[in-house]
Amino acid sequence: MLRNRARTVGLGVAAATLLAAVAFTGSAQAAEPSQFTVVNGAIRTATGTPVPASGTHASLWGNSSYATTTITGSGRVQLGAIGDNCEGWPTVQVTVDGTVAGSTTIVSATQYGTYGVGPALAAGTHSVKIQFVNDFSSSSCDRNVHLGYARMEFATTDPKFTFAVLPDTQQEVLNASDTRFRNRTNWLVNNRAALDLRFVSHSGDVVNWDTPDHSQYVIARDAMRPLETAGIPYNLAIGNHDTQATGVGGSARDPARTRELVRDTTVFNQYFTAGQYGAVRGQYEAGKVDNSYNTYQAGGVQWLVMVLELWPRTGVVNWAKSVVAANPRHNVVIVTHDYIDGNGNIEQSAGYGETSPQYLYDNLVKQYANVKFVFSGHTGVAGNRVDTGVNGNKIYTFLQTFHSNTTNPVRLIEIDTAANSLHTWIYGPYNNQTFTEYDRTVTGIGLVR
Repeated sequence: MLRNRARTVGLGVAAATLLAAVAFTGSAQAAEPSQFTVVNGAIRTATGTPVPASGTHASLWGNSSYATTTITGSGRVQLGAIGDNCEGWPTVQVTVDGTVAGSTTIVSATQYGTYGVGPALAAGTHSVKIQFVNDFSSSSCDRNVHLGYARMEFATTDPKFTFAVLPDTQQEVLNASDTRFRNRTNWLVNNRAALDLRFVSHSGDVVNWDTPDHSQYVIARDAMRPLETAGIPYNLAIGNHDTQATGVGGSARDPARTRELVRDTTVFNQYFTAGQYGAVRGQYEAGKVDNSYNTYQAGGVQWLVMVLELWPRTGVVNWAKSVVAANPRHNVVIVTHDYIDGNGNIEQSAGYGETSPQYLYDNLVKQYANVKFVFSGHTGVAGNRVDTGVNGNKIYTFLQTFHSNTTNPVRLIEIDTAANSLHTWIYGPYNNQTFTEYDRTVTGIGLVR
């Protein structure tokens, strides 16, 4: 839906509400008034289903757009909304009684699905503000959000959901006839409902090396599109092969400049952006996804998935610490390319970066009670370990690398928030291959709520 704002905004909220109701019903008395007051947006005729009682929705068009309402009850805030996908779905931030309750991404253009936001609140009358936070437009599309209703109620929460972690895919991008990478993401989309899949990450070495025509990036970029089209948020850790440190054939591009070139991710950032990832809430460097984090809600709890550069700079580690500390009610998942080896040992070398995985563990991973999982690739095949942080919390770490030439493994992690447990397994959809030797079930994982 492209912008057509000036005429409706000029009418004012009350007039826009009346016109929208008349347009929908043929009579201004036939529908309830909108529950929303809108700033830098408009009340318009509803286009999604089920149709709100007012026959209208509140359209928000930019990052200065927000709607306010007052709702009475107890439990979580529930939103009914639809969105216009423009290289990603819209995200709104919800503030209740002056405190930010959380955010949610709207992933349907037709159904006013119910999106629960924030923790359960005590009974009472609450002031709610819903703000659009990731506006985007181009010559061909416009990202908007349209609010059908907001209410407060205890929603039935399904405690089980799945997230996925892709291993090194560098062997899957060498020629355009290899369909394994796209086959995997198509399979994830097709099995989204059965898995209740909420997020996809990648432990790095998305490509093998860069070429003048960037052909491997083209294949990788195309492979991730099914997730974007389906509105499944994702992120990608950057491995050494995703930087300019690695040259054609996999050897050092310029051995005298390897430490410098491992931080050159210009091409990677041309093909993968925060807008394409979806649900990105922060980045260490503007315009770069090398060090960034996404948030989402699933199983009735909040999640934060952070990707960190390979052998990160101390400034990056300090930034990551500030993010984790600022989000104590989020269960944190850290994804970085090199962390443990095939035997499950934390790596000691900084490679040709700045800090070692052991440094990352000592200064970030073990320091915060809400850090729950670490995922990595780079070396070995698959492995896992459990550590205890300084706050007594368990930290579960998993390796998946594979470098397969025949199939397309993906690690699936099912979380059960009611049972406080996880089950993880690895599956290759390309040839229906299972890797049962890597199945793991863990109880008592100590989720933050």
